[in-house]
Amino acid sequence: MNLWRFKQMGIAIWTYLNQPLFDPKQPMVWEMRRFWYLYKIQLLENCFLKDGTSKTHYTQ
Repeated sequence: MNLWRFKQMGIAIWTYLNQPLFDPKQPMVWEMRRFWYLYKIQLLENCFLKDGTSKTHYTQ
């Protein structure tokens, strides 16, 4: 297992443990497998929403 995957799993587990308990907008997901599935979808959606343009312009 490489370091990147280990870090991603650690972030996902931390997110799972810090879920809001009684939030009607975002219900608690108890099953870890389902949480992992929804977490990956949410991660992809956030990546698609990010601005892909570079903040710096590299020229020589």
